[in-house]
Amino acid sequence: MLGLAGRPGLLLLISGSAALLSAGYVHYYLRGGPRIIDATSYYLQARAMAHGYFAFPVPEPLGSFNGRFLLESAPRSLSVIFPPGYAAFLSIGFLLHAPLAMGPLLAALLAWATYGLAYELTRRREVALSAAALSMLCAALRYHTADTMSHGLSALLLCTGTLAALRAQGRSAVQSGLVLGLLCATRPVSGAVGVALAIWLLDRRAHRLLWFAAGLVPGLALLAFYQRAATGSYWASTQLAYYALADGPPDCFRYGFGRGIGCLFEHGDYVRARLANGYGLGEAVSVTVRRLAVHSIDIANAAPLALLCPVGAWHARADRRVRAIFVGCLGLMLAYAPFYFDASYPGGGARLFADLLPLEHVLLALALARFDWGALAFPLSLAGFALHASFAHRALAERDGGRPMFEPGELARAGIDRGLVFIDTDHGFNLGHDPGQLDAQHQVVVARYEHDAHDFWVWERLGRPASYRYSYLMTGARGHAELAPYTPSNRSRFEAEAEWPPLAVRGGYITPDFYPCASGGRGLRLHPSGPESGMSVSWPSPAFRPTSQRLRLGWVREPGRAARLTVSLIGAQDGGQTQSVSALVPAGPADCVALDFGMVRFPSGPGQVRLESSAPGLLDYIELESGPPTE
Repeated sequence: MLGLAGRPGLLLLISGSAALLSAGYVHYYLRGGPRIIDATSYYLQARAMAHGYFAFPVPEPLGSFNGRFLLESAPRSLSVIFPPGYAAFLSIGFLLHAPLAMGPLLAALLAWATYGLAYELTRRREVALSAAALSMLCAALRYHTADTMSHGLSALLLCTGTLAALRAQGRSAVQSGLVLGLLCATRPVSGAVGVALAIWLLDRRAHRLLWFAAGLVPGLALLAFYQRAATGSYWASTQLAYYALADGPPDCFRYGFGRGIGCLFEHGDYVRARLANGYGLGEAVSVTVRRLAVHSIDIANAAPLALLCPVGAWHARADRRVRAIFVGCLGLMLAYAPFYFDASYPGGGARLFADLLPLEHVLLALALARFDWGALAFPLSLAGFALHASFAHRALAERDGGRPMFEPGELARAGIDRGLVFIDTDHGFNLGHDPGQLDAQHQVVVARYEHDAHDFWVWERLGRPASYRYSYLMTGARGHAELAPYTPSNRSRFEAEAEWPPLAVRGGYITPDFYPCASGGRGLRLHPSGPESGMSVSWPSPAFRPTSQRLRLGWVREPGRAARLTVSLIGAQDGGQTQSVSALVPAGPADCVALDFGMVRFPSGPGQVRLESSAPGLLDYIELESGPPTE
C-alpha cells in the first residue's frame, strides 16, 4: 500500500471503496434496515425531525404509541431520548428519500478526513494514504457507517474538528467549533473531550479562541432546544428524564460511583452479574479493560495491530500535536470510565470508543511508516477479519431472526397504502411509524399492537379505517413477517404494561414484568423505595368526557403483604378536580386479585389516573365496564 502512494486517484478509490463496503454491509449483514433498538430509535427520531418535529404528535391514546426510549414531552407528543445531532444529519436522508445512503456517505467522508488529519500531521502522502486505507478496511466503521447509529458521524466530527484546530487560521477555528458543537449535540461526552483537545491544539490567541467559542454555539443551541422540547428544560437530560420514569432504582442511570448505579430493567443481567456491590473503582477498571479488549479488534480487525497505536505516538512524541491526539484518545477512554455499562455488542464493538477510530488509524499509520510494515499490516487486517472479527458481524446478521422487524415492502406487496397497521415490537414500531402520517383514511398510520382497549380506542379515534396486524414471528432462528387484516374488538380492559413508561413516578420505580396468572402474563411491577413506604404512579386518563364507569383493577400481591390501593382521577379542566377511591388487598399468598372500585365519574377532557400503593406488587390491568368513549 505504501508503494502505491504516488498513483493519482488512489484516495478517491479508497473513499469510494469505503462507501461501497458500507452499502454492502447494509445489504449483507443488516439485511436491509436498522437492527438494534438504538438504531431504530435514531431512525424514528430522524424521520420526525425531517417533518420539523423535536417532539412529534401522536393520536390518542398515548399507550398505543409510547414505549421504549420514548418520552412524553407534552400531552399527545413524544420525543426520542437521544441527543439530536445524529438525527439532524440522518433527517437529510429522509428528505432525500434515501436515509440508508447517509451511512455510506459518512464512510467516504471518514476516509477523506482521516487522510487529511494524517497529512496535516506528517506532510507525507504515503502515511496519509495508509491511514485512509485503514479506515476503509475497518469492519467496525463499516458497521457504524451502515446501521443508523451515531458513532460514524461522531468519529467524523471528532476527526474534522481536530484537523481544523491544527490549522492556525481564524476561519479554521470557527470550523472546528462548528463541527465540535455538533459533536456535543450528538454525543456530549465525546464532544467535551473534542473541545478540550481542540483548545489544546489551537493557536491560543484570544481572538482565535473567541472564534472557536462562537462556532460551538449552533450545536449547543440544537442540544438545548431539543432538551427543552423533550423535557421542558434547556438543561435537563432527556436520557436522565426517561430512566427516572422507565427504570430503577432511582438515579440508576448516571455517571459516577457508588451504590444504586445500574438500571435493573434495561441492563438487569449485566448489573446483577457485575455490579452486586455497586460501581466503584474496581468495577470501572474492569469495564474499561473489557471495552479495550473489544476495541483492540475494532481498530484494524486484528488485535496485535492495535498495539502499534501507542508505538506510533511514542515515535512521533517530539510533535506536540501527536502527543495531544494520543492524550485525547486516552482522555475519551477515561471520560467514559464513570459510566457503568460496557455498551459493546456484536458488529458495533466497543461503541463508546468508536469515535476515536480515525485518530487511532492516524497513530497506527505513523507506526507502519516508521517500521515500513505496510506490506504486512494490511494483509494481517484482512486475515483478522476473516478468521476472527467476522464472527461478531455474522452474529449481528443472525440476531433477532436475521432481518429488520418491519419492512415497508411487506405493505407494498399486500397493496396497502392507507389504513392503520398494528405492530407488536418496539423495533418494528420505530421503523414503521411516520410522525408525518396521522390520517389513516389516506395514509398508513402505524401503532403498537396491545390486544386490549388501546387498539379499539385508537381505531375509533382515527375513524375506523381499514386495519391490519403486522407480526414478526420466529421460526427456529429465522424471523418472518405476517400481515393480516385485524379489526379491534370493543374491549374494556387496558393492560398496564401498555402504559409504560408512565407520566410520573414517586417514591420508588416501576418496570414491566412477567407473572403467570396476569392477563397476557405481564404487568407493571411497583418497587417502593423502602419496605414500609408507599409509592405512586400516574398515567393518562382513559376517558375524555364526563361519564360514570365501573372501575376494576387487576393486582398481583406480594406474599404475606397487605396493600392499600388508591386510584385518583385527576382532570385537566375544571380546576383539576380529583376523585379518589380506595381498596384494601388483604395479606395472603402471591396471587392475582381482581378489585372492584364501583362506579366512578371520570373528569372531562384529558387527565390523569394516579395509583398509590402502600406495598410492592404488580399492576395487571385497569378495566372500565363501559369501554372507551366512542364520540
